[in-house]
Amino acid sequence: MISNYFKVSLRNIIRHKSYSLINIVGLGVGLATCLLIFLWIHDEWKFDRFHSNSERIFTVMLNNTYADGSISTYGATPVNLAEVIKSDIPEVEIVSQTSMDAELLLKSGDKAFLQNGIYGDPGLFQIFSFPVVKGDKVNPLANRKVIAISESLSKKLFGSSDPIGRVIIVDGKHDMMVSSVFLDVPSNSSIKFDFVLPFDLFKEENPWTRNWQSGGSRTYVALHEEADLDATNQKISSLIKKNCAECTSTPFLFQFTKSRLYNKFENGQIAGGRIDQLWLFSVIGILILVMACINFMNLATARSTTRSKEIGIRKAIGAGKTGLVKQFLLESMLLSFFGLMVAIALASLILPYFNELTEKNISLENTDSIILFGVVILTLACGLLAGSYPAFFLSSFRPVAVLKGDSGSQLKGTTLRKSLVVGQLALSTILIICSLAVYKQIEFISNKNLGYQKEQIIVIDAQESILKNHGAFKNDLQNFVGIERVGLGGSDILSIPITANDISWNGKSESDNITFKILRCDEDFLPTMGIPFVTGSNFSPDQNPENPKYIINRKAMEVMGISQDEIIGSELEAWHGLGQVIGVTEDFHNNNLRENIEPMVFLYSPNLGFHYYVRTNPEYGMEETLSHMEATMKKYSPDYPFEYTFLDEAFQREYQMEQVIGKLSMGFTGIAVLIACLGLFGLSSFSASKRVKEMGIRKVMGASSGQLILLLGKDFFRLVFIGVLLGFPLAWYFSKMYLAEFAFHTQLSVWAYLFTTMSLLGIALLSVTYQSMKAALSNPVDSLRNE
Repeated sequence: MISNYFKVSLRNIIRHKSYSLINIVGLGVGLATCLLIFLWIHDEWKFDRFHSNSERIFTVMLNNTYADGSISTYGATPVNLAEVIKSDIPEVEIVSQTSMDAELLLKSGDKAFLQNGIYGDPGLFQIFSFPVVKGDKVNPLANRKVIAISESLSKKLFGSSDPIGRVIIVDGKHDMMVSSVFLDVPSNSSIKFDFVLPFDLFKEENPWTRNWQSGGSRTYVALHEEADLDATNQKISSLIKKNCAECTSTPFLFQFTKSRLYNKFENGQIAGGRIDQLWLFSVIGILILVMACINFMNLATARSTTRSKEIGIRKAIGAGKTGLVKQFLLESMLLSFFGLMVAIALASLILPYFNELTEKNISLENTDSIILFGVVILTLACGLLAGSYPAFFLSSFRPVAVLKGDSGSQLKGTTLRKSLVVGQLALSTILIICSLAVYKQIEFISNKNLGYQKEQIIVIDAQESILKNHGAFKNDLQNFVGIERVGLGGSDILSIPITANDISWNGKSESDNITFKILRCDEDFLPTMGIPFVTGSNFSPDQNPENPKYIINRKAMEVMGISQDEIIGSELEAWHGLGQVIGVTEDFHNNNLRENIEPMVFLYSPNLGFHYYVRTNPEYGMEETLSHMEATMKKYSPDYPFEYTFLDEAFQREYQMEQVIGKLSMGFTGIAVLIACLGLFGLSSFSASKRVKEMGIRKVMGASSGQLILLLGKDFFRLVFIGVLLGFPLAWYFSKMYLAEFAFHTQLSVWAYLFTTMSLLGIALLSVTYQSMKAALSNPVDSLRNE
């Protein structure tokens, strides 16, 4: 019997090629989309879970409470905190501290490379699973004169020779002996480094980190297996205030494996993060698959009239309802597995482009068996879901009525089919409008006036050897015809990280606890970046350091409550001591566009900074300009490789995630619309085939081809209008939620809704025109002659 089910199912699939192809392709596209999304989600979920006992690893976070009651959450902790945790919290088994990432020059012999690394203590290799494969495996960071390096870095510096005991010159000033070699840090690790230097060295070079109000390190702990997290957090929460009465920070433990996905906090509480994107595309993938299943159900029930006699004969010769249900479910399952094969083929073709877009290294060959098992289960579920209604619907036909030719009264479900089509169109409407919102926001970000010039600006790192020759280096650069100006800045202008809440001025209330951004710069920085002044003047290179001068932005002037007429010459106390405000700049975006512009203080630092900003001459060749810059840099810092960044490209990378979301949204929207189009095409084909005699009679009576096309298409156009009207409210709500995440965002105009409506109408027209034209142009004699 099962063999017979298979034969009949295959015959029906082959006999009705167009319906089968639409179903298989629709299901295949839907399953391929889900497979790619699930692979992406699984890769994100695996981050940091390769560590043994990862469930017992926590990162120490701080909630800093301001005078107005607002709370900011971050992971930069004071260096002294680790020792206090070790001595006061018995629930903690191991404590480890690391610095923030540092890019340093590592040199051995004639080989020198800029590499990304961290300063860490011995607990780093005890808490985390970064296996040491050579050298000291017990304590790789035994003293302040050693360095641990990765396998890939070892090959770059020493080739195939044994690196243990060899000396590496770090940053041109430290001779460090290689104590051990560890396996390369996996790509799914949140902590990434090519080398580890002793944390004691970091503390020696950065004594400011010992201040309880500083945040120069990251702290990690591993709890004992029997430790209670809530009780431990209660103990840890008071550690900073016990040792620093004026501090306003409260530490707490946060699950390390959640750090990547749940990285957004609002007022001390988790408010989402990357997990929101995973949920978003999970929902999109499920919706696309549901749309494919809707197509299946629609086409199967619509095609029921072509199988009514088959059902009648089967029942007449003794087939029961259960057997018929099995027959139709088996046919549905076969279509689903054909769709799975199409999905795997499509996913294999798309995966390289998907990896390039999302910066992943996912492959189907290395996919966990649980994912493949899940896809098979999902395919079975799709087959059962999509085939259940048609199976029970078709098997309920009465054989006598069917064989008499009176099956029409039993062929119900028109309302259901139309409702499902309307649901597809509503989902397509939501996806199109939300994708337009993402696209418009990306376009808005790209064209936004940031308040400074980002085109023709090249950024190079300010090495210590260059800063010692700051004036000469700048002069050598600026004397070249391809370079207009050079300025030194203390931070990345795209995201200025340094803040202070101890800025004072006349009239400041004791309850004010306003956070200011701090940016060190020389006298050429503001002119180089094209940041205009509201009032006052720029820094002067010959100003007296005993009488500090400050420049602020307009936002700072506003929060200080001093008018533009009185701000110049007013007193301000910042990191350089008590001084005067000499200038006010226009506001510029000193952070991601998700954030508001913050008040800022510029500190004059003629030879202290991290980046040189070089404004080039657009009328001169870029290749010659870069060659001159490289030669000048090699003159003052011969050991360092010449590396540079175009500021406009760095700006685009700052919003890379938004661009990825935009491209994925547009791609998945296109897939959803394709599936909806396939469904409309299949239903229009069925509708035309059922009305072929009607078309013949109307044509004999004088109806034109245009009138016949309109007759067949008007029902579909009505469904489109209903679908878009139902989708508009939800589309408006979701797009508004997305745009509200940005302090500066675009607005969707009515044209977005009109475009969506016209697009879906156009798709519906294309979907039904072929079948309508085929019926309208056919010979009416042929349709009227046949029974």
